[in-house]
Amino acid sequence: MGLKGSLRDFGISEILQLIGLQRRGGELKVKTGSEEYRLLINSGKIVKVEKSPEAAGESLQDYLTRSKSLSPEQFRTASQKARSELKPLEVALSELNLLSAAELKAITGLRNVDLINRLFLLKDGEYEFEAGPVSYHPNFAAELDTEQLLMDGYRIKDELPGILQETGSLSAVFHKSPGEFGTADRLDPLEDRIYRLVDGANDAMVIAALARVSRFDTLKVLAELKKKGRVETRLEAARPARGLSLKAAARVVYWVLIGLFALLLLNGLRTYALRMRNPWLPAQDQSWSLERTRTALEIYRLDRGGYPSRLEELVRQGRLKAKDLKFIQNSQYYTSEQGYVLSGPGPE
Repeated sequence: MGLKGSLRDFGISEILQLIGLQRRGGELKVKTGSEEYRLLINSGKIVKVEKSPEAAGESLQDYLTRSKSLSPEQFRTASQKARSELKPLEVALSELNLLSAAELKAITGLRNVDLINRLFLLKDGEYEFEAGPVSYHPNFAAELDTEQLLMDGYRIKDELPGILQETGSLSAVFHKSPGEFGTADRLDPLEDRIYRLVDGANDAMVIAALARVSRFDTLKVLAELKKKGRVETRLEAARPARGLSLKAAARVVYWVLIGLFALLLLNGLRTYALRMRNPWLPAQDQSWSLERTRTALEIYRLDRGGYPSRLEELVRQGRLKAKDLKFIQNSQYYTSEQGYVLSGPGPE
């Protein structure tokens, strides 16, 4: 099976779902602007992800050193051994006993998830999938399930804009809020793990690497901790620049706070409007179910040359789960000359 086309017509979610459902293997290339992603897939599972050129903080070296798994000197030693002996970097790290196979698999898997999560945000670009066997080292490769990645992708597209309004970018630095917290303010295990790494110096990328958590999930937890009053963002604008008067610095802080308030207000209004539009269903389940249904319809069209007469046909063929139809049971679906119509669910 070979696939080739534009992300404007067939998004990365649809591509990965098609490959995952059919348990295909091969190489998927996605090019957008000057960037190119290369995914190796074996039996429907993603085993390796590469990106060229790598942005700051995206290389395997960055992940290994930020997580304190290796020092920069140790990484250079392993890199020199890999180049001189023409071996994969993973093998060189193992032979030097610098890193266990399990630790290396965890770090590379975390990096792969972060790179794939960036793919879900792409709206334009070209893709090409070439089916066939792929070469990778199973002892060091983390096999990522496409179904879980797709679920995360839907969450990222829905939630990331609001999270970034709370936290800022991945380079944002947080510090713990002063005050005493009682048993009612107890954090769950993931929140506690992230909270313990907040020290006023670590940025979100360092916290994610040390916690062994994806960057999206780290930002999400930091946003929740901020809402609970447990952490605060260190605002660089709040510190007067050298030679800047206190009065001028106060004006800068004032307008920064006004801008943040306006962004939060707009996001709150948007969230309220989305919830009021469909109050009879959980908004997130509705969004995911509709997205998966549309994806399954396109996959059916590619295989059969047309759309099914009833959505139940997608369930019978294993392209859709029955629980998805439960969430969109009040939707209207019918085929037409132009394709199909799938309206959002409404109250009975």
